[in-house]
Formats: sequence, structure tokens, C-alpha cells
Amino acid sequence: MIKDGALRGMGRVAGLLILLAMALMACGGPEAGVRTGISEGQQAPNFSLETLGGKKTSLSDYQGQVVLLNFWATWCAPCREEIPAIEAVLEARQGEPFVVLGVNYQEGGEKIRAFVEELDMTYPVLLDETGKVMQTYRAPGLPMSILLDQEGVIQKRHPGLLTEAKLDEYLAELLP
Repeated sequence: MIKDGALRGMGRVAGLLILLAMALMACGGPEAGVRTGISEGQQAPNFSLETLGGKKTSLSDYQGQVVLLNFWATWCAPCREEIPAIEAVLEARQGEPFVVLGVNYQEGGEKIRAFVEELDMTYPVLLDETGKVMQTYRAPGLPMSILLDQEGVIQKRHPGLLTEAKLDEYLAELLP
């Protein structure tokens, strides 16, 4: 048999649980915005990296633009193949709110610089020297491309080689 004091104590606990649930619902409802994460439909996690030119830049610096995060390395054959396709789309979309950020995976500046010059890369190259950004985005391998809309929400995760046609198809949805 339960005593009266125990019932009053359970009533207080239940009341506190109801208040806690209401507070959590108020903070996490649809009007609270998009959750940060790495899946399509989630706000892309912000990060800061140094560019090949030595300038510190953050993903948030590109708010208001469609952003293609392209993870790559000089030793990656499909990366070498897709960079000219990315460059072609970037050139065709000049004047539109679209930017490519090439995130190099764990390589040194001189090796990257020679590669960038050889392939005539015009977009910013960010140095992920520790691999932390690639790990944050859980890229399964290289190359890996992630397309963000103008609010920084992940719209597409594209593992593997990204062709000019596929990138055009993705951008047609975001930059009509």
C-alpha cells in the first residue's frame, strides 16, 4: 500500500516531468529551425580552416551562397578527374551566388600548390591538415561532395566522382 506522502512526492515529480517536456518541446519544435548535422536537410556544421594562400576562412563566411564542399587529395585519381568538371560548372555559373570550396585532406602546401596550378583551379582551397573537417562530415572516402543551399542546409551528399552533368542537375534545383 502507498502512503499519502509518497503520492504527493510522485505528484511533484510528475509535474516537474511535464514542465521539462514542455520546455523541451518549446526549444525543439519546427519553429526552432533546422538541426545541425551531416545529413541532408540538416544545417551544415561550421568550421574554420586556412586557405592555401594562408587566410583563415569559415564556412559561415559563405552564408547566402550555394556552397559545394568538395573533399579531395592530390593522390586521388577520381578527384583529379572531377576538378575540371567542377571548374567548368563554376565558370558557367559566374555571377550566380555559387561558390566551390575545395577541402584538401591532410596534405602539405607545396604539393597542393603544384597540383592547383597544374589543374588551373580557381576556387578556394582549404587545408584540412588534421582531417578533422572530413571526419566531422563523415566523408566515406575521396572524392566527397556536399552541396549546401543559401541558408547552409545540406541538400546533397555525393560520394565518389561528381560529373559536370550531375552537378548541373543538383544546381538546377537550387539556382533556377
